Amino acid sequence: MSFSVKDYGVTIGTRPVVQDVSFDAKAGRILAILGPNGAGKSTLLKGFCGMRHAKGGVRLDHADLLALRPIERARQVGYVAQDLAQLDVALDVFELLLLAQSGGRRSWRAPPEAFRRTEETLETLGLSRFARCRPGQLSGGERQMIGLALALVRRPRLLLLDEPTSALDLANQLQILDAVAEHTRHHAVVTLAVLHDLNLATRYADDVLLLKDGRVHASGATDTIMDPATICDVYGVECHPLPVPGTRYTALYPVARAQRIPSPAQ
Repeated sequence: MSFSVKDYGVTIGTRPVVQDVSFDAKAGRILAILGPNGAGKSTLLKGFCGMRHAKGGVRLDHADLLALRPIERARQVGYVAQDLAQLDVALDVFELLLLAQSGGRRSWRAPPEAFRRTEETLETLGLSRFARCRPGQLSGGERQMIGLALALVRRPRLLLLDEPTSALDLANQLQILDAVAEHTRHHAVVTLAVLHDLNLATRYADDVLLLKDGRVHASGATDTIMDPATICDVYGVECHPLPVPGTRYTALYPVARAQRIPSPAQ
């Protein structure tokens, strides 16, 4: 499976927020979308899932993603937003995951496969203890993990994650992204993840798309893109690479702000 984007753009009101974006993403790989505040990262994802009007060529295999009917796009795309306050509903977590798999069924009776998949997803993410809790009883970080469970349980072909670790402590960041990486590879999913932590990107992302002022500044394999010069150009911060002993990872330690700070998106 492949995901191809060509000459893609999103305009909010009269302001172009994302412009002339082109890239390819492959099944079984995580592509991290990086860039400073206001670069257009979240807006990029919202256009893919239909939350913002977008134009350009966006193909998931041979299907024109932007031309799909909303119900069909919802079957193909799983989206996890930054703010999951809307999860404060009168259903418990287990019921929500069953409902997420209904696919438009009119019957409230879920098949045995839906129960099995719900239990498996909660266990994989370490969330089984929340199965009979309502989302309103949970913390912001716990709701964020439930949001990921709602996306994964449907087995989408394209997984869009908007800052999936922003409300999580260190241990849960690793647990969630370990699960995302395993799910991506095992189910041959195309995963796009907006991240602010560059070291999570170097650890988990196979490829990187760096945005600046709503346009692509650089893209490619993580180990070739995430160099100090490129990071300085995009973020205006000087970083020192630190190889992590016993691993294949290189950490990026911020040393100082560069003299020239990147301009905000126009």
